[in-house]
Amino acid sequence: MNGPVRVVVVGMGWAGREIWLPRLKEHPGFEVVAVVDPAAGTADPGVPLLGDVAEIAPGTVDLAVVAVPNHLHAVIAEELLLRGVPVFLEKPVCLTSAEAGRLAEAERSGGAVLLAGSAARYRADVRALYERTAEVGQLRHIDVSWVRARGVPDSGGWFTQAQLAGGGALVDLGWHLLDSIAPILGPAALTQVAGTLSDDFVNASGARAGWRDAPVAAGAGAGGGDVEDTVRAFLVTEDGVSVALRASWASHEARDVTLIRVEGSAGVASLRCTFGFSPNREGGSALTFTSGGETTRVPLTAEPIGAEYDRQLDELPGLLGEPAMAGRAVADARRNIGVIERLYACARQNNSDDEPIREYQMDRRMTGLTGDTPAVGPLEHPRSVVVFDLDGVLVDSTEVMREAFSIAYAEVVGEGPAPFAEYNRHLGRYFPDIMRIMDLPLAMEEPFVRESYRMAHLVPMFDGVPEMLHTLRERGIRLAVATGKSGPRARSLLSQLGVLDLFDHVIGSDEIARPKPAPDIVLRALELLGAEPDDAVMVGDAVTDIASAHGAGVAALAALWGETDEPALLAAAPDAVLQKPGDLLALWPAAVAG
Repeated sequence: MNGPVRVVVVGMGWAGREIWLPRLKEHPGFEVVAVVDPAAGTADPGVPLLGDVAEIAPGTVDLAVVAVPNHLHAVIAEELLLRGVPVFLEKPVCLTSAEAGRLAEAERSGGAVLLAGSAARYRADVRALYERTAEVGQLRHIDVSWVRARGVPDSGGWFTQAQLAGGGALVDLGWHLLDSIAPILGPAALTQVAGTLSDDFVNASGARAGWRDAPVAAGAGAGGGDVEDTVRAFLVTEDGVSVALRASWASHEARDVTLIRVEGSAGVASLRCTFGFSPNREGGSALTFTSGGETTRVPLTAEPIGAEYDRQLDELPGLLGEPAMAGRAVADARRNIGVIERLYACARQNNSDDEPIREYQMDRRMTGLTGDTPAVGPLEHPRSVVVFDLDGVLVDSTEVMREAFSIAYAEVVGEGPAPFAEYNRHLGRYFPDIMRIMDLPLAMEEPFVRESYRMAHLVPMFDGVPEMLHTLRERGIRLAVATGKSGPRARSLLSQLGVLDLFDHVIGSDEIARPKPAPDIVLRALELLGAEPDDAVMVGDAVTDIASAHGAGVAALAALWGETDEPALLAAAPDAVLQKPGDLLALWPAAVAG
């Protein structure tokens, strides 16, 4: 850019007012051209105050720094990106995987880049830790924690209201911790996630953050928090690396302490410090390296509290013009929110006898389809259309996909294990989109498709699927397929299996403008069938299926009989769960009239 970055700050809460606006005003690389906050009485002298992001004219700003309450992060960022305004988004980037999908689509459609990332990565002591991890050898385990003595933010305000914050310490502090260890873990997918939540301190007046004495939000009473103040979790990657994570807004400790301990085959690098702005800190940062029974203290340069934000701003202008940044923030966010969703799902199961901290409502008319509970009868509004995903729902294609992906990876990328576990997490999407998310060459598509066709005869249907399809047709239900595959591949496979004629339409991701998680493919099926959203249900085995169905206004049913990520799928809030293909028939105990 030829001059300072023209920036607008969206949100004048604590972060916008105390962290971003003063630093942006003082930084020579930025020019603050406006602030946006409908509730703010006045802005800083000389800085125009806008009431809505709609008042930001594209072409007049180079970057919007969005620092609003959590539930508005993705909403406002999506609106700005679609209008072509680049966005830097405060954590958490999103509150659901579905929101991450909408941000990805907005970034592609608007042609503007989304930037994000915890400022903790820019701390001098954290960067020194990253350098020392090169000496630990083969990575084995990470301990990461951020435990405050007292630090419940804005008790009774939006931070402690699940509807507005999306969660408590896990979303607030946990996102920073996940972001901080991401460069150490690398791209390996997290395959195991378990954890517990507790709320011993969230409504205790003495646990409130002393350095954030903001007034209690209007309409919210102190002591009315319904989120967790502590999360304890254990994660395992596909490479066998384990992670023990703890985040606490308050505890029985005397000081606020952050710990990142990285253990490998050749040594252990450990950083003890305090993230954030709390005045109740450890006496400086301490970085050590231990190997063979000897511990060495690594010298660190002291820096003022908050210096990481200045360093982050130093790098933002360069990132705005970097082509490789497109899609990067969303890819990181998907990983973080995927872990968070799975932890909340795990906690709901652990606390099934109590009032859950975060509730996902299912359509009560459909809950008879779950587990061994008998069906409750037909829906109040009759449905006459079923839209199916293909892979993992109708056909068991996992092993053929694994082989095709491995061959394509070897041909295009070269030696080394193909990251199929990560690829499998994105199923439901169009293959080229998955390659972009994984930062793999698009050239892998040609050998992947070639090998998929070659081995198509090895793909079976799931037990019970043929009978279920024939019964649905006999009962007058119209059927369609909406798949991440290309249309020709999907139709060829279904024809080879002898069931193509059971479907009114088969739509591939190459035949619509925006693949899943966008709603386009489901809406196209409804259009071809002449049906309304209330006439249909969609059956899928991936978070992208649930997001696509909900975006189209269609009831989403989660299929659990394949190799799906069940916690993540349930966390996406499907309207009902199907344990086996035959469960679907409970919706239509008799033929549909007309």
